[in-house]
Amino acid sequence: MPFKKGNQYGKNGKGNLKHGLCGTRIYQCWGDMKQRCNNEANAFYHRYGGRGVSYTKDWEEFMPFYEWAMANGYRDDLTLDRIDNDGDYTPENCKWSTQNEQSMNKTHLQSKTGVVGVRWKANRYQAEICRYGEYHYIGRYETLEEAKAARDAALEALNVHHRGFS
Repeated sequence: MPFKKGNQYGKNGKGNLKHGLCGTRIYQCWGDMKQRCNNEANAFYHRYGGRGVSYTKDWEEFMPFYEWAMANGYRDDLTLDRIDNDGDYTPENCKWSTQNEQSMNKTHLQSKTGVVGVRWKANRYQAEICRYGEYHYIGRYETLEEAKAARDAALEALNVHHRGFS
């Protein structure tokens, strides 16, 4: 573990060891998560803390988050992703995803149907995928199950590892 030598106390004097990771991307991911959940002045608070999304008490401190991240596939090119978009940031509900994987599971694609990428439009269920910021129409279906199955098949054809569907 990359601890720094010297003064073992952090700025608050409470005995926090310096871990030497403050300028790293993983530290920024952790800090951003906390800001989105706690800081009402954060530009994205309304999508997280404002909707009741929080994080596990264990991740209040950086090192437990860091240890989880290292044991669960963290890389600098991945982003912290919640499996259940309405759930909290917890070890059971988080994973590391590419930006493309995350873009396919955004809340705005979920609509009122409860299924990501399926919405009710003109008396039918419409399935779509958002990839690289562009929407791709899959089709319109009589039932929610048909639309979900079509979207799942399209994701499989794209070889995308998706999750969080009920």
